[in-house]
Amino acid sequence: PDVTPQQARLVRSSIAQFRRQLGRFLEAAQVDGAGGRPRFGALHSILVTLAFVRIAVQEMAPEHLRDYGGLAPEAEEALRGVTNQLESLVAALESELRSGTGADLEGRLARFGAGSDTAGLLRTLEKVIREADLTEFRPALQRLVEKLEAPTFELAVFGRVSSGKSSLLNRLLGMEVLPVGVTPVTAVPVRIQYGEEAGMTVYFAGGRVERLGVEQLPLFATEELNPANQREVLRLVVRVPSPILSNGLVFVDTPGLGSLATSGAAETLAYLPRCDLGLLLVTAVTPMNEEDLATLDLLERASTPSMVLLSKADLLNERDLERARVYTAGVLARELGREVPVAAVSVEEAHAGLLEEWQRTMLRPVLERHRELAAESLERKARALRASVAAALRGRLDGGRGRIPQAELERIEGALRRAAASLESSRREGMEMVDALRGEGRRVLELAAERIAKERLWGDRAACGGELRTAALEVCSATGEEVHHRLKQLCAVLSAAADMARHVMRPGAEAEAQGLESTEAGALPVPGLDLLPDEVRLPGMAALPWAGRRIAAAGLERQAGGAVWKTLEAYSRSLEAWILRQLEALQERFDAEAGVFRAEIARLLSAGALEAEHQARLEQWLEELERSEEAVRTPPGGGAVMPVG
Repeated sequence: PDVTPQQARLVRSSIAQFRRQLGRFLEAAQVDGAGGRPRFGALHSILVTLAFVRIAVQEMAPEHLRDYGGLAPEAEEALRGVTNQLESLVAALESELRSGTGADLEGRLARFGAGSDTAGLLRTLEKVIREADLTEFRPALQRLVEKLEAPTFELAVFGRVSSGKSSLLNRLLGMEVLPVGVTPVTAVPVRIQYGEEAGMTVYFAGGRVERLGVEQLPLFATEELNPANQREVLRLVVRVPSPILSNGLVFVDTPGLGSLATSGAAETLAYLPRCDLGLLLVTAVTPMNEEDLATLDLLERASTPSMVLLSKADLLNERDLERARVYTAGVLARELGREVPVAAVSVEEAHAGLLEEWQRTMLRPVLERHRELAAESLERKARALRASVAAALRGRLDGGRGRIPQAELERIEGALRRAAASLESSRREGMEMVDALRGEGRRVLELAAERIAKERLWGDRAACGGELRTAALEVCSATGEEVHHRLKQLCAVLSAAADMARHVMRPGAEAEAQGLESTEAGALPVPGLDLLPDEVRLPGMAALPWAGRRIAAAGLERQAGGAVWKTLEAYSRSLEAWILRQLEALQERFDAEAGVFRAEIARLLSAGALEAEHQARLEQWLEELERSEEAVRTPPGGGAVMPVG
């Protein structure tokens, strides 16, 4: 009734014209309109529809609705929470559909046979979750299946340039993977993990991803072919069929923290890569410096075990090598106040026994213990998931509302929605902070000029260049650390909401996830300063007391202004990509628990009387879960041991 005859004719005419033009294209492309008609599968149609649904949900965001009238702050927050929840549901479904056979959890679990008790519990959980339509539990189950299939132990390798990191890793891998004898690109970590076929994935600032051959690694990981990281690489993931990696050992070749390690900043821990063991390489003929000690101290503060390897041990005779080992251990005990394992290694064939001894006496026991702990952790998480699924089934069985008042359920629902809204707000704030950093070039120049004037460094080119680099580092790291601080606050908000829901919905239960930790998405990117000049020459007038600072800033801008702006832009792009990955990881972890509570609350608030047949099915599923719980036993020794050589 609201369409006039003229509008109806216009719609019919436009559609007819659309069809004629499309028909002409198909005819020109020689597409047969009958037997040769292109057909798309149901999966393609569903994914296209979900894309439209995602757009529709995004259009519900408050900033897109302002023209419809003002929104109260409470309504805006609620709307952000709802759009976040709906987008998460769409994203989860898209991910499941795109994973293909990876979504077949039943088939993946069947490969473990009847020998694994934890796998048996997971098989029962998969069956009950699938048959009872408890799709909100699938993400948690998916993560447990992934841990069962590929338990990992991440070993991060630290060391100064020429400490022999690349040579050592190549020797452990049994193949030449990392380029040797070159200067690595600052701030580009390389993750090396197992793969049936060798390959490499490159992650760029801006979200672009490329999959290439391992032979192209030097194009992205060396200063010679990627000076100052001009290709804007964020990280590199290399996959190789090395036996030492076949059971989940992962090497992380770190770029190091540089002067950040010795800055003493509270947020410096955020720059450390997440790992299970930190390995610091120091050449046997070079004493440890302040940066080495600071890196070990950071690992300790991050509760990460560490070891020190004296590389290039073939340069010393046996007696001097033992002296170097004892001396290094003494320095560590004196400076750090704790004992750090120290071993000598060499990649030279004549000294291969040193590397083998380190693997046998120091690395292997750590890996074995980690496997035991990982098996115990997986069993605990499987039991916790079983308890949550059982609680959801019991809630259906007894109607739930008799135990939890409706007002309480609605209060929890609102708290979870507000927490979801905080994720959206954090995303906006993070992007605003990154955009502000891009415009901080003038501040860097003025800060450097102020220090040059204060210290009277006008005639010292190297000192002026050093102050410029220090100023750029401080401005970049200040933004990074503020972003990290706000994400920690976001973690606290999300944790509080999940804890409140768990306290009411699962009294006495522990969190299923490993905590909403702000390090889950990886280490905060280290600012790269390679574009900045090592030396800056300032005019003599920079020494004038009344205008020297302004003249110094102008001189810095003429010589290094462009490099400063490029440095800020490069770090902004890296930080932006890091924020988005971080928030994505937090979203997944929050949804893993909050999504379960939201779905259960929705069921309880809309529950009606149960039919006898459905009640019998619920009781049957609960019995199956009970039997599977009784069958779970931790295998002696915690399972298979990772090979390390």
